[in-house]
Amino acid sequence: MAASTQKKYEDRIAEHELEAIDAKAPIRALALFESIRREGAHELNRPASALALSGLTAGLAIGFSVLSEALLRTHLPDAPWRPLIENLGYSVGFVLVILGQLQLFTENTITAVCPVLDDPRPRVFASLARLWSLVLVTNLIGAAAFGWVLHAGTVYEPELRAAVVALSDHATGYGWWETAVRGIGAGWLIAALVWVKPNARNSELLLIVLVTYLIALADFSHVIAGTTEAAVMVYSGGMGALEALGGFVLPALVGNILGGTVFFTLLTYAQIRSELVGDPDAGRTRY
Repeated sequence: MAASTQKKYEDRIAEHELEAIDAKAPIRALALFESIRREGAHELNRPASALALSGLTAGLAIGFSVLSEALLRTHLPDAPWRPLIENLGYSVGFVLVILGQLQLFTENTITAVCPVLDDPRPRVFASLARLWSLVLVTNLIGAAAFGWVLHAGTVYEPELRAAVVALSDHATGYGWWETAVRGIGAGWLIAALVWVKPNARNSELLLIVLVTYLIALADFSHVIAGTTEAAVMVYSGGMGALEALGGFVLPALVGNILGGTVFFTLLTYAQIRSELVGDPDAGRTRY
């Protein structure tokens, strides 16, 4: 019935109009998975040096989220509505990283995992472990380095320095379990951002801003951006290095992986698998 109705209307629509309709149609979940799988497969095969340099640059770039937030805070009055504005600054680093196609660990909790779900051989798992370790370490080094720049560069700007330290103290001030739970929210949202980005078409910038703004407004813990803040606290004497690693970086990392890989990517993949099982024709397409 549906097919005959579709044919009836298609016979009365010009070819260029049908093309316009197809161009506006959203990409299906199966096609979204394939798009991300291909991107992930490319990333898994990139040279280690390219991954490391891209990861280091991303770690440095994400630090601009903290700086932008602090700059907005110094120019806004201390009012109840201030967080609604200053948290927009958190999006700046993510815009630089995502639109710049740099390696961000939390994006790879979905992008690099999709090829493993498609082809779960030991070799592919090894490639995932290689990418995750390279990107995570270089992200953390870059973020910590930017934290030192913030610490050293704001010495002669008391208001900006106070804002950076206050924001960093707030972001890293939760306990282990609360940081992990807040990390789940950030990981889930970043994975969702990667998932819906192919359907955003020309609205990628707005999508990135909205999702990362929500992460900041909800005080979710992002392991890489938060490392810049944890580094600021270490350099300013607010916490020790081991406390920063064990009390913030580790739980935020665990939460981001749970949110991005377990609670988003695996559940989404299970949905796709169930659709394939229920649709014999869909199973003929390699995903």
